Amino acid sequence: MENLFYENIVKRDNGRLGKLFSVVTVIALVIFIIFFTLIPMLFGYNIIFVTGMLSFGLSYLIYRLIKNQNKEYELSIVNDQFTITRITNGKKRDLLVDTSIRDCEYIGPVTSDRYNDDLQNSSYCLNCTDVREPAGEDYWYLFCGESSYKYMVKFNYEEEMYELFRRYNIRRTYRIT
Repeated sequence: MENLFYENIVKRDNGRLGKLFSVVTVIALVIFIIFFTLIPMLFGYNIIFVTGMLSFGLSYLIYRLIKNQNKEYELSIVNDQFTITRITNGKKRDLLVDTSIRDCEYIGPVTSDRYNDDLQNSSYCLNCTDVREPAGEDYWYLFCGESSYKYMVKFNYEEEMYELFRRYNIRRTYRIT
């Protein structure tokens, strides 16, 4: 029996809110630095060293916040192991999901009739898609349970995945018609 392998990297689109957050925080930082530096000078205090260090610290904090919005998800299937890793800022890797496809209670699209019931019954829902609110046949989910803890993982679906899901969990995988 040969090893079956699938891998895909999905880049998260922050949308309008993510872009708006970046612009608003930078504008607010510039306004804050100007007022924080100029107001003490108007009253005759020369604390430019303190305000400069504080401005530098806040600038670095805002820079890190904006850079950490860049997220990618690496989906890989090796035989029956389904693994999702989050890559933050192109450097930091965090293992989010490592489960067996055989242990899943349901694998199917987010447009299925079961989706809302599974969403209510899950303790945690992990969105590993390229959009904030996945909708349509291009987005699927796994519903897994370990004793009393149940969780849902949403991901971008590609046609190559179907064969792997059907091979290891034929009864609980959505049938394509």
